[in-house]
Amino acid sequence: MLKKISIFLLFYTLFLGISYSQTLDTLRGILREVEVKTKHNPAIPIIKKAIQSRNENGQFANPHFTYTSYQKMLFTGDFGNDSLKINTVLQLTDSLSADTVTLSKKDSSYLRTVEFFEKHHLFFMESVTKNYFKKPATLSEKVVAHRTAGLKDPIVSIYLAKLQTVNFYQNDIIEIIESPYINPISVSAITIYDFRLEEKIIQNEDTLFVISFKPKKNAHFKSLTGKIWISSRNYAFNKIEVEPFEKAFGMKFSLIQEYESQLNHTWFLKNMFVRVEPSFIEIRQDSMHFVQPVIISEKRITEIDYDTRLRARDFGFADIDEDLEDEITQEKLLETYRPTPITDQEKNTLILIDSIAEPFKLDKKLESLKIITTGKIPFSILNFDITQLIFFNSTETVRLGLGVYTNDRLSKVVNFGGFFGYGFKDKKWKWGGELGFNIIRSRDCKITFQYYSNLIESGETHYFNRDYTLFSGEFYRSWLFEHFYRSNAIGVTVQSKITRWLTGYISSFYSTNKTLFNYNFQDRTSNDALLPYTFDDFYVKVGARLAFQEKYWGADKYYYYSVSPFPVIIAQYTRGIKGVINSGFNYNRIDLKVTYRKNWKILGFTNITVFAGIVDRALPCPLLLNQRAGYYPIGLDGADHFGTMRADEFLSDKYVTLFIRHNFGRMTQNKKFSPRIVVCQGIGFGGLKNPEIHFGINYKTMEKGYFESGLMINDLLVIKGLLSFGIGAFVRYGEYYLPKPQYKTIDNFSFKVNFRVPFER
Repeated sequence: MLKKISIFLLFYTLFLGISYSQTLDTLRGILREVEVKTKHNPAIPIIKKAIQSRNENGQFANPHFTYTSYQKMLFTGDFGNDSLKINTVLQLTDSLSADTVTLSKKDSSYLRTVEFFEKHHLFFMESVTKNYFKKPATLSEKVVAHRTAGLKDPIVSIYLAKLQTVNFYQNDIIEIIESPYINPISVSAITIYDFRLEEKIIQNEDTLFVISFKPKKNAHFKSLTGKIWISSRNYAFNKIEVEPFEKAFGMKFSLIQEYESQLNHTWFLKNMFVRVEPSFIEIRQDSMHFVQPVIISEKRITEIDYDTRLRARDFGFADIDEDLEDEITQEKLLETYRPTPITDQEKNTLILIDSIAEPFKLDKKLESLKIITTGKIPFSILNFDITQLIFFNSTETVRLGLGVYTNDRLSKVVNFGGFFGYGFKDKKWKWGGELGFNIIRSRDCKITFQYYSNLIESGETHYFNRDYTLFSGEFYRSWLFEHFYRSNAIGVTVQSKITRWLTGYISSFYSTNKTLFNYNFQDRTSNDALLPYTFDDFYVKVGARLAFQEKYWGADKYYYYSVSPFPVIIAQYTRGIKGVINSGFNYNRIDLKVTYRKNWKILGFTNITVFAGIVDRALPCPLLLNQRAGYYPIGLDGADHFGTMRADEFLSDKYVTLFIRHNFGRMTQNKKFSPRIVVCQGIGFGGLKNPEIHFGINYKTMEKGYFESGLMINDLLVIKGLLSFGIGAFVRYGEYYLPKPQYKTIDNFSFKVNFRVPFER
């Protein structure tokens, strides 16, 4: 039993490692001036023609198509050069009777390991998917049958399908095992790869050019090395073999793809084979590493169809989803599309892992793991929201609380719950609750009713956003707020995916509010004492989030997103209406957020974020627009706020801010120490009409432009590959530089530390 548990834990560790190894590292290098003389290198003109014709030769040149794919993955052990010696030893021991063979404990354990891998793998799964494509970029894949050792949940099959979407005809940057590499058949490949014509193969009336490639000398960008087979007929490639040039992340792989010519003269991916050696997982006998764990996967494509007219419902709203048949039909589909019969090793693996997984209830543990990715910890039918445990701010000093919500184990249609917390400085309770209905799960369509009595940041802008995490800086920024108001609010929100890349939402709330600071709006005589200001507000908000070609994949309720290659736009319009119960203000408000990530082929990547907003008339300061301030002398870094701006320093009824961060990527190829330099720039402009009507608060406006620059050094220390630590500094300058003698020079600086998952992009 102990052996079974050990094997199960190894498999489970691998699953966690792969699922969360979002090792999308930086593409960086040193590009030196080179002079390419094609007459001295016969491979160059061939590669240039292959690059020029890549788009028209590839399968995505077709207006639409469908196909079926069979995918398989196994995790096993490779004895490498020891295999011959092992076979000899096994034959010798098999030929002797048990009482004549005396083995040491070490040798006995060694041979039991050999015997295990002769009969079993550590993990096995297979699946059948239906695939649909329609120009310009609508691609959908549905898992219709799967068998996963130890699991009934199809999420592992879906993740495998996601990993196997590599196609060298499609993109300039190729993602292999969630890590980006520069495609050797791309526009800039000539300047950063060395190509060499290895041989010519005559096939009927065609000639195949076999060309090897590797990165140029002294280049440090994320690169591949390998061979490519190019046809002389239309300079299409029908085979490519690649592996990483640098094995810097403990993940060595080799990938082979084979393409087949179609009657319409395009080339379609037919077979893909991947072998991965995760060196961070080892199987040892004492101190000797004699078994290399390997992951082997294959993908085989059949039933290519260019004629069937595709309908919108063929695609759905997810790029990769499940559409499973019943178990008997799934088994028939697997038998139909499996290119070779299932082996005894694979059968034994299914039996073994299923027997181990059953008492451990692995499906439930996997479901719990998926729930945790939403920021909640599951316990039976309840999820505990860890973000509600503790808050720090000037009004409460410390707030301790708890959030509890039901999960799908109680109902997949209805969920409800709430939060509560107690502030130790103001000695007040805060609470809230919600009731939600999942109407159409495939569209992520839901309606949520909410009530809360809580503290709200004055001038807050709330966006429909999925990017909030404990490491984003937003969680920490809430500690710095000084101006809060107590809001008792009731409302409803409806959201749904409208198209594959467009999500819409509408919400309406009524609230009674009271500032926790002395303030007055419009009416103030010299004899009046300032008191907290009360007001009622009713609004209707309509918004949309557009993320073109953002990948959306998953199963059941739990879907995951990858970074869009285009700007992501969030726009929302709010209409305040006077006279609803006691609401006091008519107004129009527009908010905009745009985020964009640009991957450079050899210079790292750049993140750009733009915020903008406008309110069309004079309102109390809680309903106006504050700026994204994040100053503390030594504090936590956040990407989308001003590190040197004080909380509530500026007030606006119109503004625009720009945040730019360029990450130069890994500075060395050293696995243990390779810091990343990040250059940061923040710029903001704003304005405020009728500033004379706000009494009791000190603020500035931002007409002259707020400027700050900073430098972060990330990944100075990486703790067991799970968490990294970095430091940096920011400085403000320009018209809002804090002058002497009121301030010291150091007051214009802010020093930052950051914590992040090192596998983040």
